[in-house]
Amino acid sequence: MKKLLSLSLILTFVAGIANAQVTLNYSISSGTTYSTKVVLEQDIAQTIMGQSQNVDSDQGYGIELTFTDFEDGKYIVTMVYNSIMINQPMAGLSYDSETATSEPTGPAKAIASVLGKELQFTLSKTGEVSNVTGFEAMLDSMAVNMGITDETQASLFKSQMSSQYNTESMKDQLKRTLIIFPDRELNEGDTWTEDQSVSIPFAMNIQTTYEVAGYDDETVTLNVSSDIFTVGDEMNMGGATMTPDLTGIQSGTITIDRKTGFVLSAGHEQLISGVMNMTSPQEMEIPMEISGKTEVEGSIK
Repeated sequence: MKKLLSLSLILTFVAGIANAQVTLNYSISSGTTYSTKVVLEQDIAQTIMGQSQNVDSDQGYGIELTFTDFEDGKYIVTMVYNSIMINQPMAGLSYDSETATSEPTGPAKAIASVLGKELQFTLSKTGEVSNVTGFEAMLDSMAVNMGITDETQASLFKSQMSSQYNTESMKDQLKRTLIIFPDRELNEGDTWTEDQSVSIPFAMNIQTTYEVAGYDDETVTLNVSSDIFTVGDEMNMGGATMTPDLTGIQSGTITIDRKTGFVLSAGHEQLISGVMNMTSPQEMEIPMEISGKTEVEGSIK
C-alpha cells in the first residue's frame, strides 16, 4: 500500500510539472524605472550601375521609462532618451554620447539634441502603447538646443526632425523592448504571433512568432522568428525616388523578467535581400542585401 501511495504522489507531482503555466504581462509598481539600451549593426551590400558597394550603418539608443501611475487599466509612462549612437562612415557621420569628449557639430548635434527630452505615453498590461504626447515640446526644445532662433528656420528644422521623431517612430523603437503579450496562460513550447508595421528605415511588415523556450521563478526565455516584407511604398532617399522590394528573416532569443514583464536581454540576427527600384532621377534596379544584428540590454530599479 505504501508503494502504491508513493507512486501515486510521484505521478501527481510529474503531472503538476507538465501542466505548469506562466502568464506574461506587465506588472509594475508606481515609481519603477526601466532602462534599456538597443544597438543595431547593419552591413548593406548593394550594386549600383555595376559597381559593388558595402555600407556599414550602426546605431543605438538608450531610453529610460518611469512608471508614475496606473489609471483605467493602463500605466502612465515618462520616456527620456539618455544615450544615442550613430556610425555611418559613408555619410561622414559618427557620434556616441557615452564616449564623446567634445560637443557634437553639424548633423550629429541635431541627433544629440534629443538627449534628455521627455515624452509621455500609456502602456496596457499586455504591452499596447497609446496616447503618446510631448513631441511638439520636444522639437521646440531641440530647436533651442541647436541655437535656432529664427522662426522660419526653427519651423524647417522641426519639420525635418519630425520625420525621425514622431509617434510611429517612437512606437517602432519601443517594439524592440516592450513585447505585446497574449492574454492567456502559456506552457513551455506554446507560441503566439504578432504582425507589426514599422516605418524606419522604410515601411515594412514584420510577422513574428514567439515561442516559450523555458522559464524559472525569475525569468522567461522566448525563441523568436520573423518574416519581413516591404510594403511597396514609394519613398525619397537623398533626392532619389525609390520603391523597395525586399524580403527577409530574423531570429533570436529574448530573456524576460517574469515579475515585471520587462526585457532583460535580447539578441537577433537579420538577413534581408531584394532590390530597390529607382524611378527618379533615372530608372534603375539596385540589388541589395542587408545583414545585421540587434542587441538589447535592460535593467530595473
